[in-house]
Amino acid sequence: MNLGENLQNLRKQKGLSQEEFADKLDVSRQAVSKWESNQTYPEIEKIMLICDIFDCSMDTLVKGTIEKEENNDKQEYDKFMTRFGKGISFAIFLILVGVTLLLTMIAFSPNKESLEQYTIIGTVFLFVFIALAVPIFIILGIKMEQITNKYKNLSITYTEEEKEVYNQKFPMIIAFSVSIIIVGVIIMLLLYGLQIFPKDSLFPVAIFMVFITIATPFLVKAGIEKSKLDMVIRKSIRMPKENEELIGKISAVIMIIATMIYFVLGFVMDLWKINWIIFPLGGMICGIVSVILNKEN
Repeated sequence: MNLGENLQNLRKQKGLSQEEFADKLDVSRQAVSKWESNQTYPEIEKIMLICDIFDCSMDTLVKGTIEKEENNDKQEYDKFMTRFGKGISFAIFLILVGVTLLLTMIAFSPNKESLEQYTIIGTVFLFVFIALAVPIFIILGIKMEQITNKYKNLSITYTEEEKEVYNQKFPMIIAFSVSIIIVGVIIMLLLYGLQIFPKDSLFPVAIFMVFITIATPFLVKAGIEKSKLDMVIRKSIRMPKENEELIGKISAVIMIIATMIYFVLGFVMDLWKINWIIFPLGGMICGIVSVILNKEN
């Protein structure tokens, strides 16, 4: 592997065109083209500047095998982040299943006398699913720390072409997930409006939670994939500003939904004594989303 090939591979990994790279070095595009084709070689001061730009040593730039090393690192990181997104999304799915079962058990309570008993049973179901989800969070959290330490001195980026492929899917995933939630709200209101169930029944809310359970993992996984593409690993994994905005938007949606459920349980079914549980659950989910997307040490 020669300097020209290394230079070309590094430039492409950074997603830079020859013109953009030339501007960083204050040279012409033709000069960069000649370097990459080994027709000429950059001066020593330019080589040092190139090493600073790509965060590599001069020995690696001139004699190393950058393409193989960087591609292997990138593939390993990409593979882990894909597993991380699926795992975290599944863990959140488990928690939401527990919440749905809790509401379903309350809905199936035949009378107020047995409400407390059914609530306790539903709470047990909830904590069983939380117990299944917590190990996933712990294991993936530890592995994320290991990946951070392993790549703390490397720089892994995605090209603009790779970002564009997912950026085209991202809005559709978000729109699909939000649409599922809206459909759930419509169905819940119809069930109450048509009086298919008694006004004090929690069953329509439980059905609504089914839609939340389906949609939320898609939102979380999409957010993780988006943050993966926007992320640069260099000494530490840092969260871009866009992720902070994403966390705020997702958390806002979660708490709005929690507030809606709170008032439905209170005014429609007069469950003010137990509907407080909605807010701690909503806060827990918001915290999980924040931890997932905030990978800053």
